[in-house]
Amino acid sequence: MTPLSAHRASLERYLSEIAFPFDSVAGRIIAERLPISSARDPVRPCLLLWACAANGGDTADALPVAVAFDLFDRFMLLHDELADVRADTIVRWGLGQSLNAGDAFYALAFRSLASDVGDPACRLQVARLVGEAVLEAIEDREGAMEGRCALTGAALQAGAIIGGASPDVAATFARAGRALGMASETNDSESAKRFARASIGALQPCTREADLDVFAEVAFYVARQAA
Repeated sequence: MTPLSAHRASLERYLSEIAFPFDSVAGRIIAERLPISSARDPVRPCLLLWACAANGGDTADALPVAVAFDLFDRFMLLHDELADVRADTIVRWGLGQSLNAGDAFYALAFRSLASDVGDPACRLQVARLVGEAVLEAIEDREGAMEGRCALTGAALQAGAIIGGASPDVAATFARAGRALGMASETNDSESAKRFARASIGALQPCTREADLDVFAEVAFYVARQAA
């Protein structure tokens, strides 16, 4: 993930500064899960920052939104685990405290969405977009692949919006993100490569060559990991 290493470092710094009472049981669960390596898909929030920069925006304004995507993903991952009473989290901490930790992740994500706001109107638009994507992911638990694709699409769209993209360009970034989400979820290597190429092709008309090269490297990295 060398092309996104700077964005990943920014994300890690912001996560390390999250204020939460880690002396509580729920806090200790969160503390274990805050390192970026414990996220289900640390690529997604980094791509949000990339999309912002690719559209000429200030990534400092996009960083709290990227962190919110990261925290929502951790919230959903924890609650997915809680469906199994044998899950390590429940065995170690109990169902009640594990649920508390999941709810705290959800609250922290919304707090991040409302933090360090540069453009209030833009942030409100993005917050609504994030909420819709999370709802789609939660509603689609049996077909979780589609839900996570929605989150990847929303991440790229949100980054583009904060970067100043037009509605049409932002929608193109959303389509590319959904295709990339499909590449990350399939177990077939050829399908993963096909979705990766589709995501790159979607962005080609509206993205500078240097930025597209970075995205292409990430897209094929995602495809290799999935297969």
